[in-house]
Amino acid sequence: MAEEVKKAKEAFEAGWDLGKEIDEKTGASTAWGDSAYEHDPELAKSAADDWDKGDHMKAIGKFARSTGGAIEDGAVDFWHGLTGEVEAEAPPALDLPSTEEINVPDQHVEHETMP
Repeated sequence: MAEEVKKAKEAFEAGWDLGKEIDEKTGASTAWGDSAYEHDPELAKSAADDWDKGDHMKAIGKFARSTGGAIEDGAVDFWHGLTGEVEAEAPPALDLPSTEEINVPDQHVEHETMP
């Protein structure tokens, strides 16, 4: 059992180093963090609090859940962009004056009759 734990730890550390390198080159974790926060601010804050308390696995689970939701939102938006599918919205109401509010002077033009 100890050997499996050691291998899992080594794999996690290797993944951590790779993720750190990718983040340094792309800024991806910042974008993911922002997306997770925008999707569910309370869950993202809770994950950060758990991380600060040292409960890293709980924090990672909450972050993964929030990130998954953000990915789902992005995929749905992308699909709707491809298909042109949008939610129907009523057009804004037109603010036209009533006929009583329109004052048009009576314009009568006299014409001479032709002989």
